[in-house]
Amino acid sequence: MGGPIRWFVHNPIAANLLMIFLVIGGLLALPALDKKYFPDVKLNIVSVSMPYPGAGPSEVEQQICKRIEEAVHDLNGVQEIRSKAQQSMGTVLIEAEPGYDIQRLTAEVKTRVDAITTFPVDAERPIVTELAHRHRMVMITLAADMEARELKELSERLRDDLAAQPHVSVVELSTRRPYEVAVEVSELDLRRYGLTFSEVVNAIRGSSLNLPAGAIKSQEGDINLQTRGQAYDRRDFEQIPLLSTRDGTQLQLGDVATVRDGFEEAELTVLFNGMPSHNMQVYVTSNPNTLQTSRSVHDWVAETRKTLPPGAQLEIWRDEAEPFRERTSMLIKNSLGGLVLVFLVLMLFLRPLLAMWVCAGIGVAFMGTFMALPHTGVSLNMISLLAFLMVLGIVVDDAIIVGESVHSHQMAGEAGTKGAVRGARSVLKPVVFAVLSTMIFVVPMLMLPGEMAKVGIPLPVVIILALTFSLVECLLILPAHLAHMRPPRPSRFEFLRRFEAFRQYFVRGMTYVSHHIYRPFLALCLRNNLLVSAIFVVALLISLGLYGGGWVKSSFFPNVRADFVEVEIQLPLGGPFATAQRVQAQVEAAAEQLKAEYEADPRFARDGGLGHVFTVATSDKVRSWVQAPNPDLDVKKAADRYRELIGDVGPVESYDVNYTLNDVGSPITLVLASSSIEDLTAVSEELRVILEAYPGVYNVNDSLQSPREEIELGLKPAAENLSVTLADLARQVREAFYGAEAQRIPRPREDVRVMVRYPEEERLSVENLSEMRVRTPAGDEVPFDTVANVDYKPGYLTIERLDRKRTLEVTADVERGKVDPRAVVMDIVNNQLPRLKAQYPGLAMHLDGELQEESDFLDALIQYMALSMLVVYALMAIPFRSYFQPLLVLTAVPFGIMGAIFGHKITNWDISMFSLMGVIAAAGVVVNDNLVLIDRINNLRKAGHGVLESLLQGAEDRFRPIILTTLTTFIGLLPIMFETSIQAQFMIPTVISLAFGVLFATGVTLVLVPSLYLLGEQVGARLGRGDSVIPDAVDGV
Repeated sequence: MGGPIRWFVHNPIAANLLMIFLVIGGLLALPALDKKYFPDVKLNIVSVSMPYPGAGPSEVEQQICKRIEEAVHDLNGVQEIRSKAQQSMGTVLIEAEPGYDIQRLTAEVKTRVDAITTFPVDAERPIVTELAHRHRMVMITLAADMEARELKELSERLRDDLAAQPHVSVVELSTRRPYEVAVEVSELDLRRYGLTFSEVVNAIRGSSLNLPAGAIKSQEGDINLQTRGQAYDRRDFEQIPLLSTRDGTQLQLGDVATVRDGFEEAELTVLFNGMPSHNMQVYVTSNPNTLQTSRSVHDWVAETRKTLPPGAQLEIWRDEAEPFRERTSMLIKNSLGGLVLVFLVLMLFLRPLLAMWVCAGIGVAFMGTFMALPHTGVSLNMISLLAFLMVLGIVVDDAIIVGESVHSHQMAGEAGTKGAVRGARSVLKPVVFAVLSTMIFVVPMLMLPGEMAKVGIPLPVVIILALTFSLVECLLILPAHLAHMRPPRPSRFEFLRRFEAFRQYFVRGMTYVSHHIYRPFLALCLRNNLLVSAIFVVALLISLGLYGGGWVKSSFFPNVRADFVEVEIQLPLGGPFATAQRVQAQVEAAAEQLKAEYEADPRFARDGGLGHVFTVATSDKVRSWVQAPNPDLDVKKAADRYRELIGDVGPVESYDVNYTLNDVGSPITLVLASSSIEDLTAVSEELRVILEAYPGVYNVNDSLQSPREEIELGLKPAAENLSVTLADLARQVREAFYGAEAQRIPRPREDVRVMVRYPEEERLSVENLSEMRVRTPAGDEVPFDTVANVDYKPGYLTIERLDRKRTLEVTADVERGKVDPRAVVMDIVNNQLPRLKAQYPGLAMHLDGELQEESDFLDALIQYMALSMLVVYALMAIPFRSYFQPLLVLTAVPFGIMGAIFGHKITNWDISMFSLMGVIAAAGVVVNDNLVLIDRINNLRKAGHGVLESLLQGAEDRFRPIILTTLTTFIGLLPIMFETSIQAQFMIPTVISLAFGVLFATGVTLVLVPSLYLLGEQVGARLGRGDSVIPDAVDGV
């Protein structure tokens, strides 16, 4: 690359035009970049969902899930099949193997599923889609004390209006019930008029319809024939004729049945600040701009509030643009602050113009990255912004190495273009190889498993792009600018002369330290290189011991404070909805009391403590969210107080209070698989007892929950005499209690089912079933108990399956820092699992949740990093022509980890997945420094210097740029390290690893690497080249 360097140095206009091109390209690309909170994630999953109205989970499993599983399990590219059978719905998720064409698999699954002919008649058509991750950007809540129909109609009008706003594409309503027309006929009226449900259904179908009847081909033209009699509302249905009496009177549907034009029967209550509410969710699609969409939604909400009925509220409950905006602002603020600190540090040791061009190079490299990002499919999101932070140290390091080298050559008398060319060329090889090595280190991040790893794909993309443009800037643009720096001359301004004198104090101080303190110290270390090496190894082992022994806490995902308190109460299955509503009211009252307490606290009187309260109650679950936007509020204390105020809610399956943003599953999640539900139930009970016996393990639950009672129907011998079949019995019971779908009528925005069934009061108890009459084929009515047997059996709300076996999850939480979940799981696997497998044949168990995600992530990371280190080793061994020297460069990796561990211990932060990313970035910086140092030592040896002199002089020559790199990296990251906002909490572990990894690895570069270099020479000499290198020779230096 010496030719291009020389060409650009001698053609400064080309260098300036290249810089301008990168800056303008970046500025033009920034507005066009997709801006979102989190990046898109390709899930590689095909979803098959199939409604089976009225069917229980067991029936859905047998009739829907199993048939789909058997049809698709042998397709090419299928890695895993997960199924879930719920009330009235079956879902099968088929995960593709990595790299397999997901669109092809989707088409093949659809073909197989469409070919199944044995699905139940009452089941609806299966829906086969590629599962896509959608980003909900804004959630708006409409709350008002009004009738349910009015509230829904108002929410639908607002939804349509919002969807028409600029920069808003997809708006969906959630937490709402579909419309339904219910035709309720009592058993008494059916018997009074000699009717059956089938006859009522047929009457509706025969009278409520619109049917085209062709056309009359007249001479004047075609005249269309239409039959129009479709019923659309309650009055229309009530007027449908059922039968005529002997006296000619016509019996209408309204005479026999109660027609309710309302909503589907669903046990759901959604409250916002104590009022019924509907949610509107804004999703982003292609080419999203989070900030523009957010502004458009906020403007629409402000205008729409003016048109709402009195008492209605329209509030933005969630807005992902807020954390995006805050984190972007935080990053820009702290990055600018860090850049100013970097500039000030550089100005103390380098000429101001050189410091300016070094800092400008950072901006040019980042602008080039912005210019290229749209072509990679990577958006500007929280992860890509984190990548810019990670790569900052390496970009600064490259610029410092080249800039300081040019400056040194110019100070040595090689002024102008000659010094620029020779200075850049002298560090060309180490800088290029260091950048390539860092790129190789981050490439594995593109291939790591797990959803969290897929979210992190923008990291390596941004790092590789930034490093590429950093090379362009520091090797082609920076030397051209430095070539025209004039020799320093006294300034005409008194202030500048004083500053130069002040700066020279630091320059002389750095020179003094490097020559009179560092060099003698290094000579002492070289004289005792074995001891020095042992000290560093002991320090490394101590750091690993701190981590392995639990002195430094770890969690896969950092414990980040949320801006809300969440309560989730799982109630026993099969209980009355009134219980859930009572608990919801109790939770609401506690939230209002908690808000009142914080409003009375003078610390939060001005800025407020807690915000809106949102609660959802279903038949078996109550959830509540209380906003806690004030960053000064101790959200853990608020969560504990909230639970205290809620008090005893009665029997529950689980009761969780969360105040963090962790959402990667329980620390301990054991997945049991077996073909026998009885075995799964027994094993889960044993495991719960085992887990509860471990100190520090709590909140042990399983996914089975409490079994609910089911009634299984059968035929008595008398049924055969009456010619009543099991199909007759099942159909009539289904019509009476679930309902028979007569038709679906079109209404704006949705189709509405028309259901014929018993009134609600005749479907409340088992006695209602006994009072039912069964119709025989002869038209007779017989009591239910005459022909039917009733058998009570346990049933389940949800049945989950994995690879065609039933599964059950056993989960548990642990006291962080006191209990290692890995140790608990390994103890169970080694000491309990063999016994359980022997006792329950066919039982299988594997990990899931946080521990499995962490295990998969770390296993893949170690594997890929080992491969990367091998590739980097080969990449360096060839130009160095040495097997040993690349190992010296790679010492950056383990000692970067050491620095990260000590850094987390000093700052009292847990080591997390984001900490490992910071280690990779720190390794990149230190690899840079190690490479440049070893290259300088080798060059001195080629020039005829001895090994010891080369070590001492090379290390002294590299002392200033290495110290500057450390100072600029560490000081530049300090503003973010001490940031207290919620948005910074995700980034701080990365910053700690990067800052302390570079800080501690400085000693590795300046002391350990020369010591190991000498040790290698000594070993080599003793193995065959003679004792030409001896520690005593250091005394003469």
